[in-house]
Amino acid sequence: MHEPSPNDCGCCADVHFGALLNQSARVIRRALDARISGVNPDLSGVGGMVLGDIVRANRNGRDVYQRDIEQWFNIRRSSVTALLQGMEQDGFITRCAVEKDARLKRLVATDKGRACHAEIEASIAQFESDLQKGIDPQQAAVARAVLEQTLRNAQHILEEGNTN
Repeated sequence: MHEPSPNDCGCCADVHFGALLNQSARVIRRALDARISGVNPDLSGVGGMVLGDIVRANRNGRDVYQRDIEQWFNIRRSSVTALLQGMEQDGFITRCAVEKDARLKRLVATDKGRACHAEIEASIAQFESDLQKGIDPQQAAVARAVLEQTLRNAQHILEEGNTN
């Protein structure tokens, strides 16, 4: 007899790998948003991850710009603009003009941002642990390899679509 899985809903995620991956990503994002907003209600999960990347880059003496965030997270410019504006208004980051090009604004974490990042880092570490609960490390490594290849395939499909 067939044991029903959590995804036996008769929807396309039962049949299509991409749909299951998309559904998983949406649920993971909502769960991460909830976890991060538990640390600071002014930040989303993506905002917490962006703050973390800005803090780490600043700590390592690397400059970070909006275009870096767009590339790292594969997010559209308008979405990144709105995210960074909110983070700036809430006091997590500042944008500093660059001497060589006044149009460029370097992203710098504030004291508030750095303090919040420490809490978020611990929360994300626990989130990752909770997310992988019950998964054998070898299975996790295989899943990572499959997801990385799926991402490369999707990027290739997207690039093909942009050239047609």
